[in-house]
Amino acid sequence: MQKDLLIIGCNGFVSAVRANSGEEIWRTKLREGTFGGSRGNDVSVLMDGDKIFAGCFGRIYCLRVSDGEIQWSNDLKGMGYNEVALARQGNNTQFITRVEHSQSNT
Repeated sequence: MQKDLLIIGCNGFVSAVRANSGEEIWRTKLREGTFGGSRGNDVSVLMDGDKIFAGCFGRIYCLRVSDGEIQWSNDLKGMGYNEVALARQGNNTQFITRVEHSQSNT
């Protein structure tokens, strides 16, 4: 089943979607924190075996692949509330940052 899964992170959620059909299997809302916490924030995800590691708003989470249940979380105290990049030997995730530019008529 895992080969057919696409794991996505978006707006404070982690979700599993069937890659062949787009059907959503489960969705997990990451815990809210200071000033609304995880909502509206990008989420980095890394799947490793039967675990999904997710980083969002200065926190990391470990979720179970089969149902998205949060197994543990770490507030990473003292590290701030920025994006979280994830890596394991032989496995990594890339964080994409969007930059908006304003146009001026000069």
